[in-house]
Amino acid sequence: MLSSPVLNSELLKVTRMNRILNRIIKGTGMYNAIRTRLFGNSSGQQVVLRFMADFCTANIVLVAVGLLRVVVSGQLDLADPVGHVMAKCNPVYILHAGWFAATAVLLFTFAGLYRPVPSSRIGQRLLDVTGACAVGFAGHLALGGIVEDRLAATLEVAVPAWTLLGLTVFATRFSSMSVMKRFRVVPRHTPVGSGKVEDVLVVGGAGYIGSVLTDQLLRKGYRVRILDMELFGRDSLKTILDHPRLEFTSGDFRNVEDIVKALHGMDAVVHLAAIVGDPACALDRETTITVNYAAAKLMAQLARANGISRFVFASTCSVYGESEEIRTEESDLNPVSLYATTKIDAERALLEAADSVFQPTILRFATAYGWSLRPRFDLVANLFSAQAVTEKHIRVLNGEQWRPFVHTRDIARACVYAIEAQLSKVGGEIFNVGDHTQNFTLEQLGKIVADCQPGTFVEEIRNDDDARNYRVDFTKIQRVLGFRASVSLADGIREMVEAVRDGKIADWTDPAYSNVRSLQGAGLEILKFDPTAGKSDQELQATRKFLSRVA
Repeated sequence: MLSSPVLNSELLKVTRMNRILNRIIKGTGMYNAIRTRLFGNSSGQQVVLRFMADFCTANIVLVAVGLLRVVVSGQLDLADPVGHVMAKCNPVYILHAGWFAATAVLLFTFAGLYRPVPSSRIGQRLLDVTGACAVGFAGHLALGGIVEDRLAATLEVAVPAWTLLGLTVFATRFSSMSVMKRFRVVPRHTPVGSGKVEDVLVVGGAGYIGSVLTDQLLRKGYRVRILDMELFGRDSLKTILDHPRLEFTSGDFRNVEDIVKALHGMDAVVHLAAIVGDPACALDRETTITVNYAAAKLMAQLARANGISRFVFASTCSVYGESEEIRTEESDLNPVSLYATTKIDAERALLEAADSVFQPTILRFATAYGWSLRPRFDLVANLFSAQAVTEKHIRVLNGEQWRPFVHTRDIARACVYAIEAQLSKVGGEIFNVGDHTQNFTLEQLGKIVADCQPGTFVEEIRNDDDARNYRVDFTKIQRVLGFRASVSLADGIREMVEAVRDGKIADWTDPAYSNVRSLQGAGLEILKFDPTAGKSDQELQATRKFLSRVA
Protein backbone atom coordinates (compact mmCIF):
# COMPACT_ATOMS: atom_id res chain seq x y z
CA MET A 1 0.00 0.00 0.00
CA LEU A 2 1.30 3.49 -0.89
CA SER A 3 2.30 5.84 1.90
CA SER A 4 0.57 9.19 2.22
CA PRO A 5 3.35 11.32 0.64
CA VAL A 6 3.64 8.91 -2.28
CA LEU A 7 -0.12 8.83 -2.73
CA ASN A 8 -0.33 12.62 -2.67
CA SER A 9 2.44 12.81 -5.24
CA GLU A 10 0.64 10.37 -7.53
CA LEU A 11 -2.63 12.24 -7.13
CA LEU A 12 -0.88 15.49 -7.99
CA LYS A 13 0.52 13.94 -11.15
CA VAL A 14 -2.91 12.65 -12.13
CA THR A 15 -4.47 16.06 -11.46
CA ARG A 16 -1.86 17.80 -13.58
CA MET A 17 -2.32 15.24 -16.34
CA ASN A 18 -6.11 15.75 -16.25
CA ARG A 19 -5.63 19.50 -16.49
CA ILE A 20 -3.37 19.06 -19.51
CA LEU A 21 -5.84 16.69 -21.13
CA ASN A 22 -8.73 19.06 -20.46
CA ARG A 23 -6.80 21.90 -22.04
CA ILE A 24 -6.04 19.73 -25.05
CA ILE A 25 -9.69 18.69 -25.35
CA LYS A 26 -10.89 22.27 -24.91
CA GLY A 27 -8.36 23.51 -27.43
CA THR A 28 -9.39 20.82 -29.89
CA GLY A 29 -13.04 21.76 -29.50
CA MET A 30 -12.24 25.42 -29.99
CA TYR A 31 -10.14 24.57 -33.04
CA ASN A 32 -12.96 22.51 -34.54
CA ALA A 33 -15.48 25.29 -33.88
CA ILE A 34 -13.25 27.91 -35.52
CA ARG A 35 -12.46 25.61 -38.43
CA THR A 36 -16.14 24.87 -39.02
CA ARG A 37 -16.94 28.56 -38.90
CA LEU A 38 -14.24 29.49 -41.42
CA PHE A 39 -14.15 26.45 -43.70
CA GLY A 40 -17.41 24.57 -43.11
CA ASN A 41 -17.12 20.93 -44.21
CA SER A 42 -14.22 21.52 -46.62
CA SER A 43 -11.35 19.09 -46.31
CA GLY A 44 -7.83 20.26 -45.54
CA GLN A 45 -6.77 19.50 -49.10
CA GLN A 46 -9.63 21.59 -50.51
CA VAL A 47 -8.73 24.53 -48.27
CA VAL A 48 -5.03 24.40 -49.23
CA LEU A 49 -5.87 24.25 -52.94
CA ARG A 50 -8.18 27.25 -52.61
CA PHE A 51 -5.50 29.15 -50.67
CA MET A 52 -2.97 28.45 -53.40
CA ALA A 53 -5.39 29.39 -56.18
CA ASP A 54 -6.23 32.75 -54.60
CA PHE A 55 -2.58 33.43 -53.71
CA CYS A 56 -1.56 32.87 -57.32
CA THR A 57 -4.49 34.94 -58.56
CA ALA A 58 -3.46 37.84 -56.35
CA ASN A 59 0.11 37.77 -57.69
CA ILE A 60 -1.10 37.57 -61.30
CA VAL A 61 -3.38 40.55 -60.66
CA LEU A 62 -0.49 42.53 -59.21
CA VAL A 63 1.69 41.88 -62.26
CA ALA A 64 -1.24 42.77 -64.54
CA VAL A 65 -1.66 46.06 -62.68
CA GLY A 66 2.02 46.84 -63.13
CA LEU A 67 1.75 46.12 -66.83
CA LEU A 68 -1.36 48.27 -67.07
CA ARG A 69 0.44 51.20 -65.45
CA VAL A 70 3.25 51.05 -67.98
CA VAL A 71 0.89 50.84 -70.95
CA VAL A 72 -1.51 53.55 -69.74
CA SER A 73 1.29 55.99 -68.85
CA GLY A 74 2.71 55.70 -72.37
CA GLN A 75 6.14 54.79 -71.00
CA LEU A 76 6.42 51.56 -72.95
CA ASP A 77 9.73 51.30 -74.82
CA LEU A 78 8.74 49.83 -78.18
CA ALA A 79 12.36 48.97 -78.91
CA ASP A 80 12.49 46.53 -76.03
CA PRO A 81 8.92 46.18 -74.74
CA VAL A 82 9.43 42.98 -72.74
CA GLY A 83 12.55 44.17 -71.01
CA HIS A 84 11.05 47.57 -70.33
CA VAL A 85 7.84 46.10 -68.89
CA MET A 86 9.81 43.79 -66.63
CA ALA A 87 11.96 46.67 -65.46
CA LYS A 88 8.94 48.82 -64.67
CA CYS A 89 6.82 46.06 -63.13
CA ASN A 90 9.51 44.70 -60.85
CA PRO A 91 9.61 47.70 -58.47
CA VAL A 92 5.80 47.66 -58.15
CA TYR A 93 5.71 43.94 -57.60
CA ILE A 94 8.55 43.91 -55.10
CA LEU A 95 7.02 46.81 -53.16
CA HIS A 96 3.61 45.19 -52.80
CA ALA A 97 3.96 41.43 -53.31
CA GLY A 98 5.38 40.88 -49.85
CA TRP A 99 2.00 41.25 -48.24
CA PHE A 100 -0.64 41.74 -50.98
CA ALA A 101 -1.39 38.08 -51.75
CA ALA A 102 -1.07 36.95 -48.13
CA THR A 103 -3.38 39.72 -46.93
CA ALA A 104 -5.91 38.87 -49.62
CA VAL A 105 -6.00 35.20 -48.61
CA LEU A 106 -6.30 36.13 -44.92
CA LEU A 107 -9.17 38.53 -45.56
CA PHE A 108 -10.95 36.00 -47.77
CA THR A 109 -10.65 33.46 -44.96
CA PHE A 110 -12.34 35.66 -42.38
CA ALA A 111 -14.94 36.71 -44.94
CA GLY A 112 -16.00 33.06 -45.24
CA LEU A 113 -14.99 32.58 -48.87
CA TYR A 114 -13.53 29.17 -48.13
CA ARG A 115 -16.72 27.93 -46.52
CA PRO A 116 -19.05 26.14 -48.96
CA VAL A 117 -22.47 27.76 -49.34
CA PRO A 118 -25.51 26.83 -51.41
CA SER A 119 -25.55 28.03 -54.99
CA SER A 120 -28.49 30.26 -54.12
CA ARG A 121 -26.25 32.45 -51.94
CA ILE A 122 -24.37 34.01 -54.83
CA GLY A 123 -25.47 37.49 -53.70
CA GLN A 124 -23.94 36.84 -50.29
CA ARG A 125 -20.72 35.73 -51.99
CA LEU A 126 -20.57 39.06 -53.83
CA LEU A 127 -20.96 40.95 -50.56
CA ASP A 128 -18.25 38.82 -48.91
CA VAL A 129 -15.76 39.46 -51.72
CA THR A 130 -16.58 43.17 -51.80
CA GLY A 131 -16.16 43.54 -48.05
CA ALA A 132 -12.83 41.70 -47.99
CA CYS A 133 -11.43 43.77 -50.87
CA ALA A 134 -12.65 47.01 -49.29
CA VAL A 135 -10.80 46.20 -46.06
CA GLY A 136 -7.72 45.24 -48.07
CA PHE A 137 -7.88 48.49 -50.03
CA ALA A 138 -8.08 50.54 -46.83
CA GLY A 139 -5.10 48.69 -45.38
CA HIS A 140 -3.18 49.16 -48.62
CA LEU A 141 -3.70 52.93 -48.52
CA ALA A 142 -2.69 53.07 -44.87
CA LEU A 143 0.52 51.16 -45.54
CA GLY A 144 1.52 53.13 -48.63
CA GLY A 145 0.26 56.58 -47.68
CA ILE A 146 1.04 56.70 -44.00
CA VAL A 147 3.89 54.30 -43.44
CA GLU A 148 5.82 54.88 -46.67
CA ASP A 149 4.48 58.36 -47.53
CA ARG A 150 3.70 57.35 -51.11
CA LEU A 151 -0.06 57.93 -51.26
CA ALA A 152 -0.26 58.84 -54.97
CA ALA A 153 1.77 55.82 -56.08
CA THR A 154 -0.18 53.59 -53.73
CA LEU A 155 -3.51 54.78 -55.14
CA GLU A 156 -2.30 54.01 -58.66
CA VAL A 157 -1.75 50.41 -57.61
CA ALA A 158 -4.37 49.87 -54.90
CA VAL A 159 -7.44 50.96 -56.86
CA PRO A 160 -6.96 48.68 -59.89
CA ALA A 161 -5.36 45.87 -57.87
CA TRP A 162 -8.19 45.35 -55.36
CA THR A 163 -10.88 46.05 -57.94
CA LEU A 164 -9.44 43.54 -60.40
CA LEU A 165 -8.81 40.99 -57.64
CA GLY A 166 -12.37 41.31 -56.38
CA LEU A 167 -13.85 40.86 -59.85
CA THR A 168 -11.58 37.89 -60.62
CA VAL A 169 -12.28 36.09 -57.33
CA PHE A 170 -16.03 36.64 -57.59
CA ALA A 171 -16.02 35.42 -61.19
CA THR A 172 -14.24 32.20 -60.18
CA ARG A 173 -16.61 31.66 -57.25
CA PHE A 174 -19.65 32.33 -59.42
CA SER A 175 -18.53 29.93 -62.14
CA SER A 176 -17.69 27.26 -59.58
CA MET A 177 -21.07 27.60 -57.84
CA SER A 178 -22.87 27.48 -61.19
CA VAL A 179 -21.12 24.25 -62.13
CA MET A 180 -21.68 22.63 -58.73
CA LYS A 181 -25.32 23.61 -58.74
CA ARG A 182 -26.04 20.90 -61.30
CA PHE A 183 -24.85 17.86 -59.37
CA ARG A 184 -22.59 17.53 -56.34
CA VAL A 185 -22.10 14.94 -53.66
CA VAL A 186 -19.60 15.66 -50.92
CA PRO A 187 -17.51 12.88 -49.34
CA ARG A 188 -19.24 10.68 -46.82
CA HIS A 189 -16.57 11.20 -44.23
CA THR A 190 -17.21 14.92 -44.06
CA PRO A 191 -20.29 15.47 -41.87
CA VAL A 192 -22.04 18.72 -42.66
CA GLY A 193 -24.55 18.47 -39.88
CA SER A 194 -22.00 17.81 -37.15
CA GLY A 195 -21.32 21.52 -36.84
CA LYS A 196 -23.64 24.46 -36.29
CA VAL A 197 -26.90 24.20 -38.20
CA GLU A 198 -27.56 27.25 -40.36
CA ASP A 199 -29.21 25.89 -43.52
CA VAL A 200 -32.21 23.56 -43.23
CA LEU A 201 -33.97 21.68 -46.01
CA VAL A 202 -37.68 21.13 -45.32
CA VAL A 203 -39.08 18.45 -47.62
CA GLY A 204 -42.80 19.12 -47.95
CA GLY A 205 -42.38 22.63 -46.58
CA ALA A 206 -45.59 23.96 -48.17
CA GLY A 207 -47.79 21.43 -46.38
CA TYR A 208 -49.90 21.47 -43.23
CA ILE A 209 -46.96 21.08 -40.84
CA GLY A 210 -44.20 22.24 -43.18
CA SER A 211 -45.54 25.77 -43.56
CA VAL A 212 -45.69 26.21 -39.78
CA LEU A 213 -42.20 24.76 -39.33
CA THR A 214 -40.74 26.97 -42.06
CA ASP A 215 -42.15 30.06 -40.37
CA GLN A 216 -40.64 29.04 -37.02
CA LEU A 217 -37.23 28.31 -38.54
CA LEU A 218 -37.13 31.70 -40.26
CA ARG A 219 -38.12 33.45 -37.03
CA LYS A 220 -35.20 31.73 -35.30
CA GLY A 221 -32.72 32.96 -37.89
CA TYR A 222 -32.20 29.82 -40.01
CA ARG A 223 -31.82 29.83 -43.76
CA VAL A 224 -34.49 27.52 -45.16
CA ARG A 225 -34.84 25.75 -48.46
CA ILE A 226 -38.14 24.04 -49.29
CA LEU A 227 -38.46 21.08 -51.65
CA ASP A 228 -42.12 20.63 -52.51
CA MET A 229 -44.15 19.19 -55.37
CA GLU A 230 -46.75 21.97 -54.96
CA LEU A 231 -49.59 19.48 -54.86
CA PHE A 232 -51.48 22.06 -52.78
CA GLY A 233 -49.79 25.14 -54.23
CA ARG A 234 -47.83 27.83 -52.34
CA ASP A 235 -50.64 29.72 -50.61
CA SER A 236 -49.56 28.30 -47.26
CA LEU A 237 -46.35 30.32 -47.58
CA LYS A 238 -47.86 33.57 -48.87
CA THR A 239 -46.81 35.56 -45.80
CA ILE A 240 -43.17 34.44 -45.93
CA LEU A 241 -42.54 33.52 -49.57
CA ASP A 242 -40.50 36.70 -50.14
CA HIS A 243 -38.41 36.23 -47.02
CA PRO A 244 -34.69 36.80 -47.83
CA ARG A 245 -33.65 33.61 -46.02
CA LEU A 246 -36.23 31.40 -47.75
CA GLU A 247 -35.60 29.54 -50.99
CA PHE A 248 -38.48 27.63 -52.57
CA THR A 249 -37.57 24.74 -54.86
CA SER A 250 -40.34 23.10 -56.81
CA GLY A 251 -39.33 19.51 -57.38
CA ASP A 252 -40.06 15.85 -56.82
CA PHE A 253 -38.60 14.31 -53.67
CA ARG A 254 -38.48 10.95 -55.51
CA ASN A 255 -36.24 12.29 -58.29
CA VAL A 256 -32.49 11.87 -57.69
CA GLU A 257 -31.49 15.05 -59.51
CA ASP A 258 -34.06 17.17 -57.65
CA ILE A 259 -32.98 15.72 -54.32
CA VAL A 260 -29.26 16.26 -54.89
CA LYS A 261 -29.81 19.88 -55.92
CA ALA A 262 -31.96 20.48 -52.86
CA LEU A 263 -29.44 18.88 -50.48
CA HIS A 264 -26.49 20.92 -51.70
CA GLY A 265 -25.14 23.15 -48.95
CA MET A 266 -27.63 22.01 -46.31
CA ASP A 267 -26.73 21.29 -42.69
CA ALA A 268 -29.94 19.47 -41.75
CA VAL A 269 -33.01 17.88 -43.33
CA VAL A 270 -36.56 17.69 -42.02
CA HIS A 271 -38.49 15.17 -44.10
CA LEU A 272 -42.25 15.81 -43.82
CA ALA A 273 -43.38 14.80 -47.31
CA ALA A 274 -45.81 11.89 -47.33
CA ILE A 275 -49.31 10.76 -48.15
CA VAL A 276 -50.86 11.35 -44.72
CA GLY A 277 -53.94 9.69 -43.31
CA ASP A 278 -55.41 6.21 -43.52
CA PRO A 279 -58.12 6.97 -46.14
CA ALA A 280 -55.67 8.82 -48.42
CA CYS A 281 -53.13 6.01 -48.26
CA ALA A 282 -55.79 3.40 -49.02
CA LEU A 283 -56.51 4.97 -52.43
CA ASP A 284 -53.43 3.53 -54.13
CA ARG A 285 -51.21 1.07 -52.31
CA GLU A 286 -48.27 1.23 -54.76
CA THR A 287 -48.15 5.03 -54.80
CA THR A 288 -48.37 5.18 -51.01
CA ILE A 289 -45.44 2.80 -50.60
CA THR A 290 -43.39 4.76 -53.14
CA VAL A 291 -44.05 8.12 -51.48
CA ASN A 292 -44.00 7.17 -47.80
CA TYR A 293 -41.30 4.50 -47.80
CA ALA A 294 -39.16 4.40 -50.95
CA ALA A 295 -38.84 8.18 -51.28
CA ALA A 296 -37.92 8.61 -47.61
CA LYS A 297 -35.28 5.89 -47.91
CA LEU A 298 -33.83 7.51 -51.04
CA MET A 299 -33.75 10.93 -49.37
CA ALA A 300 -31.89 9.46 -46.40
CA GLN A 301 -29.36 7.67 -48.61
CA LEU A 302 -28.58 10.86 -50.53
CA ALA A 303 -28.39 12.91 -47.34
CA ARG A 304 -25.89 10.43 -45.94
CA ALA A 305 -23.89 10.53 -49.18
CA ASN A 306 -23.79 14.33 -48.86
CA GLY A 307 -22.35 14.06 -45.36
CA ILE A 308 -25.47 15.41 -43.65
CA SER A 309 -25.72 14.14 -40.11
CA ARG A 310 -29.02 15.65 -38.96
CA PHE A 311 -32.04 14.08 -40.58
CA VAL A 312 -35.39 14.54 -38.84
CA PHE A 313 -38.07 12.17 -40.10
CA ALA A 314 -41.78 12.68 -39.52
CA SER A 315 -43.43 9.47 -38.39
CA THR A 316 -46.66 8.92 -36.49
CA CYS A 317 -48.01 7.53 -33.23
CA SER A 318 -50.45 5.58 -35.42
CA VAL A 319 -47.75 2.89 -35.48
CA TYR A 320 -49.10 1.80 -32.07
CA GLY A 321 -52.48 1.06 -33.67
CA GLU A 322 -54.59 -0.67 -31.08
CA SER A 323 -53.62 -1.17 -27.45
CA GLU A 324 -55.12 -0.83 -24.00
CA GLU A 325 -51.72 0.06 -22.55
CA ILE A 326 -49.96 3.42 -22.64
CA ARG A 327 -47.32 3.12 -25.37
CA THR A 328 -43.69 4.20 -25.14
CA GLU A 329 -41.02 4.31 -27.83
CA GLU A 330 -39.96 0.80 -26.79
CA SER A 331 -43.46 -0.68 -27.00
CA ASP A 332 -44.41 -3.26 -29.60
CA LEU A 333 -45.88 -1.79 -32.76
CA ASN A 334 -49.33 -2.80 -33.90
CA PRO A 335 -50.19 -0.97 -37.14
CA VAL A 336 -53.77 -1.27 -38.40
CA SER A 337 -53.35 0.77 -41.60
CA LEU A 338 -51.12 1.04 -44.65
CA TYR A 339 -50.13 4.55 -43.55
CA ALA A 340 -48.71 3.28 -40.26
CA THR A 341 -47.03 0.31 -41.93
CA THR A 342 -45.18 2.47 -44.46
CA LYS A 343 -43.99 4.74 -41.67
CA ILE A 344 -42.64 1.78 -39.71
CA ASP A 345 -40.80 0.51 -42.78
CA ALA A 346 -39.32 3.97 -43.39
CA GLU A 347 -38.22 4.24 -39.74
CA ARG A 348 -36.38 0.93 -39.97
CA ALA A 349 -34.72 1.86 -43.25
CA LEU A 350 -33.41 5.13 -41.81
CA LEU A 351 -32.11 3.57 -38.61
CA GLU A 352 -30.41 0.79 -40.59
CA ALA A 353 -28.69 3.46 -42.70
CA ALA A 354 -27.29 5.20 -39.61
CA ASP A 355 -23.52 5.27 -39.20
CA SER A 356 -20.89 7.43 -37.52
CA VAL A 357 -21.90 10.36 -39.73
CA PHE A 358 -25.56 9.90 -40.59
CA GLN A 359 -27.63 10.15 -37.40
CA PRO A 360 -31.38 10.27 -38.15
CA THR A 361 -33.98 11.30 -35.59
CA ILE A 362 -37.45 9.75 -35.74
CA LEU A 363 -40.34 11.88 -34.47
CA ARG A 364 -43.62 10.04 -33.99
CA PHE A 365 -46.24 12.79 -34.05
CA ALA A 366 -49.41 12.46 -32.04
CA THR A 367 -52.69 13.21 -33.83
CA ALA A 368 -52.17 16.65 -35.34
CA TYR A 369 -54.67 19.48 -35.13
CA GLY A 370 -54.71 23.26 -35.13
CA TRP A 371 -54.38 26.20 -37.47
CA SER A 372 -52.12 26.33 -40.50
CA LEU A 373 -52.18 28.43 -43.66
CA ARG A 374 -52.69 25.09 -45.44
CA PRO A 375 -55.62 23.96 -43.26
CA ARG A 376 -56.84 20.38 -43.01
CA PHE A 377 -60.37 19.41 -42.05
CA ASP A 378 -59.87 15.68 -42.41
CA LEU A 379 -58.33 15.66 -38.92
CA VAL A 380 -60.80 14.83 -36.18
CA ALA A 381 -60.27 17.85 -33.91
CA ASN A 382 -60.34 20.30 -36.83
CA LEU A 383 -63.37 18.55 -38.34
CA PHE A 384 -65.32 18.75 -35.07
CA SER A 385 -64.43 22.44 -34.72
CA ALA A 386 -65.76 23.26 -38.20
CA GLN A 387 -68.93 21.19 -37.71
CA ALA A 388 -69.62 22.87 -34.39
CA VAL A 389 -69.53 26.34 -35.98
CA THR A 390 -71.37 25.63 -39.23
CA GLU A 391 -73.74 22.80 -38.28
CA LYS A 392 -74.02 22.98 -34.47
CA HIS A 393 -73.80 19.20 -34.65
CA ILE A 394 -70.85 16.84 -34.04
CA ARG A 395 -70.92 13.15 -34.91
CA VAL A 396 -68.50 11.21 -32.68
CA LEU A 397 -67.61 7.75 -33.94
CA ASN A 398 -66.49 5.26 -31.28
CA GLY A 399 -66.21 7.84 -28.53
CA GLU A 400 -64.43 5.49 -26.13
CA GLN A 401 -61.34 5.32 -28.35
CA TRP A 402 -58.20 7.11 -27.12
CA ARG A 403 -56.05 9.47 -29.13
CA PRO A 404 -53.03 11.62 -28.24
CA PHE A 405 -53.27 15.16 -29.66
CA VAL A 406 -50.63 17.74 -30.51
CA HIS A 407 -50.93 21.21 -32.04
CA THR A 408 -49.22 22.15 -35.32
CA ARG A 409 -47.03 24.75 -33.59
CA ASP A 410 -45.88 22.17 -31.05
CA ILE A 411 -45.05 19.68 -33.79
CA ALA A 412 -42.94 22.35 -35.47
CA ARG A 413 -41.28 23.16 -32.12
CA ALA A 414 -40.35 19.50 -31.68
CA CYS A 415 -38.66 19.51 -35.10
CA VAL A 416 -36.69 22.62 -34.12
CA TYR A 417 -35.72 21.01 -30.80
CA ALA A 418 -34.40 17.97 -32.69
CA ILE A 419 -32.34 20.20 -34.98
CA GLU A 420 -30.85 22.23 -32.13
CA ALA A 421 -30.18 19.43 -29.66
CA GLN A 422 -26.77 17.82 -29.29
CA LEU A 423 -26.45 15.15 -31.93
CA SER A 424 -25.40 12.65 -29.27
CA LYS A 425 -28.82 13.08 -27.63
CA VAL A 426 -31.03 12.72 -30.70
CA GLY A 427 -28.96 10.81 -33.26
CA GLY A 428 -30.44 7.39 -33.94
CA GLU A 429 -33.29 8.01 -31.48
CA ILE A 430 -37.08 7.78 -31.65
CA PHE A 431 -39.29 10.29 -29.83
CA ASN A 432 -43.03 10.38 -29.32
CA VAL A 433 -44.09 13.98 -29.90
CA GLY A 434 -46.87 15.22 -27.66
CA ASP A 435 -47.74 15.68 -23.99
CA HIS A 436 -49.20 13.50 -21.24
CA THR A 437 -51.97 16.03 -20.74
CA GLN A 438 -53.17 15.66 -24.33
CA ASN A 439 -54.40 12.04 -24.25
CA PHE A 440 -58.19 12.16 -24.69
CA THR A 441 -61.02 9.90 -25.78
CA LEU A 442 -62.99 11.04 -28.83
CA GLU A 443 -65.99 11.52 -26.53
CA GLN A 444 -63.93 13.91 -24.38
CA LEU A 445 -62.78 15.69 -27.52
CA GLY A 446 -66.40 16.22 -28.59
CA LYS A 447 -67.30 17.73 -25.21
CA ILE A 448 -64.31 20.11 -25.34
CA VAL A 449 -65.38 21.30 -28.79
CA ALA A 450 -68.98 21.77 -27.58
CA ASP A 451 -67.73 23.84 -24.64
CA CYS A 452 -65.79 26.07 -27.06
CA GLN A 453 -68.89 26.50 -29.25
CA PRO A 454 -71.97 26.61 -26.99
CA GLY A 455 -75.16 25.18 -28.43
CA THR A 456 -73.40 22.31 -30.21
CA PHE A 457 -75.14 18.92 -30.08
CA VAL A 458 -72.82 15.93 -29.69
CA GLU A 459 -74.05 12.70 -31.26
CA GLU A 460 -72.23 9.47 -30.49
CA ILE A 461 -72.21 6.77 -33.17
CA ARG A 462 -70.85 3.24 -33.00
CA ASN A 463 -68.70 2.21 -35.97
CA ASP A 464 -66.26 -0.70 -36.14
CA ASP A 465 -64.41 0.50 -39.25
CA ASP A 466 -61.64 2.23 -37.27
CA ALA A 467 -59.78 -0.03 -34.85
CA ARG A 468 -57.29 2.60 -33.65
CA ASN A 469 -57.25 3.05 -29.90
CA TYR A 470 -54.08 4.08 -28.11
CA ARG A 471 -52.63 6.34 -25.42
CA VAL A 472 -49.02 7.43 -25.63
CA ASP A 473 -46.28 8.19 -23.11
CA PHE A 474 -44.17 11.29 -23.80
CA THR A 475 -41.65 11.01 -20.97
CA LYS A 476 -38.64 10.56 -23.24
CA ILE A 477 -38.99 13.79 -25.24
CA GLN A 478 -39.69 15.71 -22.04
CA ARG A 479 -36.65 14.22 -20.29
CA VAL A 480 -34.16 14.42 -23.17
CA LEU A 481 -35.26 17.62 -24.92
CA GLY A 482 -37.29 19.40 -22.27
CA PHE A 483 -40.27 19.43 -24.60
CA ARG A 484 -43.79 20.10 -23.30
CA ALA A 485 -46.87 21.11 -25.24
CA SER A 486 -47.34 24.89 -25.34
CA VAL A 487 -50.93 24.74 -26.63
CA SER A 488 -53.69 22.93 -24.75
CA LEU A 489 -56.33 21.02 -26.69
CA ALA A 490 -59.03 23.46 -25.56
CA ASP A 491 -57.02 26.51 -26.64
CA GLY A 492 -56.16 24.94 -29.99
CA ILE A 493 -59.79 24.04 -30.67
CA ARG A 494 -60.90 27.53 -29.65
CA GLU A 495 -58.43 28.88 -32.21
CA MET A 496 -59.91 26.67 -34.95
CA VAL A 497 -63.47 27.58 -33.98
CA GLU A 498 -62.64 31.28 -34.23
CA ALA A 499 -60.88 30.77 -37.60
CA VAL A 500 -63.98 29.16 -39.11
CA ARG A 501 -66.35 31.61 -37.41
CA ASP A 502 -64.33 34.67 -38.54
CA GLY A 503 -64.23 33.56 -42.16
CA LYS A 504 -60.52 32.74 -42.45
CA ILE A 505 -61.75 29.70 -44.34
CA ALA A 506 -64.28 30.44 -47.06
CA ASP A 507 -65.53 26.86 -47.31
CA TRP A 508 -64.05 24.27 -45.01
CA THR A 509 -65.68 21.48 -47.07
CA ASP A 510 -63.51 22.35 -50.08
CA PRO A 511 -61.66 19.18 -51.25
CA ALA A 512 -58.39 21.10 -51.01
CA TYR A 513 -58.64 20.83 -47.21
CA SER A 514 -58.89 17.05 -47.24
CA ASN A 515 -55.98 14.82 -48.27
CA VAL A 516 -58.14 11.96 -49.46
CA ARG A 517 -60.52 14.16 -51.45
CA SER A 518 -57.62 16.06 -53.01
CA LEU A 519 -55.97 12.86 -54.12
CA GLN A 520 -59.21 11.47 -55.48
CA GLY A 521 -59.04 14.26 -58.03
CA ALA A 522 -55.98 15.04 -60.09
CA GLY A 523 -53.69 14.68 -57.11
CA LEU A 524 -53.25 10.94 -57.34
CA GLU A 525 -52.25 11.18 -61.00
CA ILE A 526 -49.65 13.81 -60.11
CA LEU A 527 -48.17 11.45 -57.56
CA LYS A 528 -47.71 8.71 -60.15
CA PHE A 529 -43.97 8.54 -60.69
CA ASP A 530 -41.84 6.83 -63.30
CA PRO A 531 -38.11 7.24 -62.48
CA THR A 532 -37.17 6.24 -66.03
CA ALA A 533 -39.34 8.81 -67.79
CA GLY A 534 -37.42 11.19 -70.03
CA LYS A 535 -34.05 9.55 -69.38
CA SER A 536 -31.72 7.94 -71.83
CA ASP A 537 -30.20 4.51 -71.22
CA GLN A 538 -26.90 6.18 -70.38
CA GLU A 539 -28.52 8.45 -67.79
CA LEU A 540 -30.38 5.53 -66.25
CA GLN A 541 -27.18 3.52 -65.99
CA ALA A 542 -25.40 6.43 -64.36
CA THR A 543 -28.27 6.85 -61.89
CA ARG A 544 -28.23 3.15 -61.00
CA LYS A 545 -24.47 3.24 -60.40
CA PHE A 546 -24.85 6.33 -58.26
CA LEU A 547 -27.63 4.84 -56.13
CA SER A 548 -25.70 1.60 -55.65
CA ARG A 549 -22.75 3.68 -54.45
CA VAL A 550 -24.71 5.64 -51.86
CA ALA A 551 -26.85 2.74 -50.63
